[in-house]
Amino acid sequence: MITEEKLKEFKETLNNGVLYNAMDDELIAYQHSLVQKLNEFNRTDDTPEGLAEREEMLKDIMGTYGEGLYIIPPVYANWGLKNVHVGKNVFFNFGCTFVDDADITIGDNTLFGPNVSVNTAEHPLSPELRRNGLQYNKPVHIGTNVWIGAGAVILAGVTIGDNSIIGAGSVVTKDIPENCVALGVPARVDRHITADDDLYYDGRKEIPETIRNTYFPKKQ
Repeated sequence: MITEEKLKEFKETLNNGVLYNAMDDELIAYQHSLVQKLNEFNRTDDTPEGLAEREEMLKDIMGTYGEGLYIIPPVYANWGLKNVHVGKNVFFNFGCTFVDDADITIGDNTLFGPNVSVNTAEHPLSPELRRNGLQYNKPVHIGTNVWIGAGAVILAGVTIGDNSIIGAGSVVTKDIPENCVALGVPARVDRHITADDDLYYDGRKEIPETIRNTYFPKKQ
């Protein structure tokens, strides 16, 4: 079992981009214990009792989270979500993967489609260093009210700005600014989100007046 002192030493390393031995026996054993808890979470039933059980489990396994977090299992994380920190009303669809060696921070009201992958780990180019298990990490920051489409991949060190959308299947290798739609491999800004998007959806379909009046009330 890893000591508190050694775990603290590792945690000081995880977010600062320095090389460390990711295959340390004690560290790997500790990660296995975290993953085992997540495996138990994934085996819970979709019943009122199972949902209540998940809520209790999250208090133990997840780094930090706000009210309204909803996760559809299975979810995968090599640190068992211990380094994932989310705000309020966040949704993870099934099959999401978090390589959470470093911190992953996610803002309020953010949506993840199925099979999204968020990665913080990097490996050196040197074959010798990789062969010996050396690794370094870069935290990922995802803003508030972001929508990440199915199968998107977010790479280490990336920041995604508030209100932005990442298209399905995109690979995000660099920072994405707020209020825009980014698509492709690698993901690039396709267009900005504007006031017109409060009037139209799905191309140029008009948002019904009843919905506009509910969510975009006219200023007095």
